[in-house]
Amino acid sequence: MTSRRLIQRLLLAVVVVSLIAIVTVFIGYRRATHDPEMLMDLIQKKADMHLDKVRQTASKNGIREWHMEAQSATLLEKEKIMQLVKPDVEFFMEDGDNVFLTADHGAIHTNSNRITVSGRVSANNRLYRFKTETLDYDPEHRELRADTPVVLSGESFTLRADRMAMNLDTRITHFEGGVEGIISEDLQL
Repeated sequence: MTSRRLIQRLLLAVVVVSLIAIVTVFIGYRRATHDPEMLMDLIQKKADMHLDKVRQTASKNGIREWHMEAQSATLLEKEKIMQLVKPDVEFFMEDGDNVFLTADHGAIHTNSNRITVSGRVSANNRLYRFKTETLDYDPEHRELRADTPVVLSGESFTLRADRMAMNLDTRITHFEGGVEGIISEDLQL
């Protein structure tokens, strides 16, 4: 009977130690996903390359499409992603009124030149500025897409919407979901 109690106590100890280990791993993972700096440290440990002060220009058929500068970049070659810290992207426009974008974090998908950014995303040209939390750039269609609430403002207007898609070639912008706006009577069309 004493050996049976000993086995029960050992099994109980193994279960308790296992639960403590699971809780510790879960809490550590949760902290890492909510703390961008800690998450970047984890990514850098798996990185193939880490660079400070990065610049990259993308061209198609000899025409520059965008130029990016970032505080740092971490290349994950297997995933074909370059993680970015504090990216600044300039999208070149035919008329020279380029669109300038900034964000806290971003990624370039190296196999397609698709860009995703997040965290205090802001973009502007000489006529307007828009702000959102996440934004994707689709190089195939030269389109900026925000699937999070966006605020677009200019000298004489402010527009809010749940989603936005802007074609950089045609300059046509579509807003969807909960679209509201304030237009000044001084708006020049």
